[in-house]
Amino acid sequence: MEILSIIPYIIYTIFAVLIVLLGVAMRNIFRFSKLIPQSKEDYSQLLAIHGLTQSPFVSILVPARNEERLIRQCLESLAKQDYDNYEVIVLDDRSTDRTAKILDELSLQFPHVRIIKGKELPEGWVGKNFACHTLSLEANGDYLLFTDADTIHNPQTLTSSMSLFLRQKLDFITLIPYEEMVSWGERIIIPMIHFLYFAYLPNDIITKSKKASVSAANGQFMFFTREGYQKIGGHITVKNNIVEDVFLAKEIKRHGLRMALVDGTDMVFCRMYTSFIETFNGFSKNLFAGFGFDLPLFIFFLVHLFVLYIVPYFTAIFLVIYNNEIPQALIILGVINVVIPIIIRLTMSLRFRLSYSAAFLHILTALYSIAIGINSLRWTYSKRGIQWKGREYNKQSLQ
Repeated sequence: MEILSIIPYIIYTIFAVLIVLLGVAMRNIFRFSKLIPQSKEDYSQLLAIHGLTQSPFVSILVPARNEERLIRQCLESLAKQDYDNYEVIVLDDRSTDRTAKILDELSLQFPHVRIIKGKELPEGWVGKNFACHTLSLEANGDYLLFTDADTIHNPQTLTSSMSLFLRQKLDFITLIPYEEMVSWGERIIIPMIHFLYFAYLPNDIITKSKKASVSAANGQFMFFTREGYQKIGGHITVKNNIVEDVFLAKEIKRHGLRMALVDGTDMVFCRMYTSFIETFNGFSKNLFAGFGFDLPLFIFFLVHLFVLYIVPYFTAIFLVIYNNEIPQALIILGVINVVIPIIIRLTMSLRFRLSYSAAFLHILTALYSIAIGINSLRWTYSKRGIQWKGREYNKQSLQ
């Protein structure tokens, strides 16, 4: 059969690519930076080494739109940091739920938490970006931490982050939090983010390389020096970008600044979404936009998901059916192509404390990612555009 002559080339090509990804993942097991808790003694010594008599002043900035689910836990965790020199500013972005009432209660409980009201969204801005820009204008800190209203922080988060800033002379820190996932929809879809971080980009190269293409960020936690934030133009630079974190990281690199993406699973906790449909829609909002609406590149990404993580199952079935006509070594290689992504997922699950059972369903992660990608395209090119938190963004307004 003619197809028998093609199958080996497909298997060899997939194997070669997966081996490279496995190599990156194995490297990241040992070199993926981790945000480590700092004792008060070590931190005091670090300040003294840098000639500082007190901790730099930090502004924690929290945009909040309809965040009644976790805003109380978030602000309580931020208000109880063991850091000795900071403020918390929260912007209520015209919430229609109980967010405003909860914020008023918390401002009475914690005097260093300040609440401001969001203004009407100007034309050409994405809601979260305008909220963050408004917060930056209110901030007094030498360092600016933008964090989402559904994150919960270890009391040592600020101290540990500042230690990392000082030790590595960084301008920007972003981290991967511990993602709580309850439903199977969350467990299957959300780990694709971790998979891309873990298997596609050597973590230490993010800090070492000056190339903007070698960058990554997570909008749940973005910590800047004020000088670095102002140098890149702040959120004005990405005002109409719905995936602001990715492109802020690129701006950091373009301006010759130093950044780090770190494992923060011991420091910051988050339940990003609460159901399959929330997860599906949330990723649909971001996926195509994360590629800068570059259609050929995005199509290549979706095709590569299909080829690397779904095709091996079909080739494995084919090899079993025609096992008498195919060398044993090729059959083994076909099985290995199914196993490698699972190995990556298992090691990734160990590092980021994800579901081990979901690692064996990586084919579903790929399938749903492709479906999300198609939906992301549909949303982008529809008349209504992308819908999120009661607002609509068409493609023209996001370019």
